[in-house]
Amino acid sequence: MKTICSNNVEAIVSLYKEEAVLLGTLDGKLRKGSGEIKEYFDFFVKLQPCGKITSIVEEDFGHRRIAVANGTYDFELAENGGKVVAPARFTFVLERAGTKWKIHSHHSSKLP
Repeated sequence: MKTICSNNVEAIVSLYKEEAVLLGTLDGKLRKGSGEIKEYFDFFVKLQPCGKITSIVEEDFGHRRIAVANGTYDFELAENGGKVVAPARFTFVLERAGTKWKIHSHHSSKLP
């Protein structure tokens, strides 16, 4: 969340694998690859997002090469000169790339 709160698009996109898939919280489009993911975050950071994880379940698969995280988070977003909270749920599939974890797939949607 620290990287999201920085609103630095390049830093955010660097968390994703080059061929990653993103279903963004405020987007109806499936985004694949760094270019499309960057387009989403170019839009998203204009809302000055900052969030906190409210619940998480993590599982490790494939001898510490693949991990899945499911949970919920609250995003604070700029709106009409103020801030609103947008509760959402998420699933991340992460893959180890050398010594770092990279996001392979990310699904996020507003809570009903």
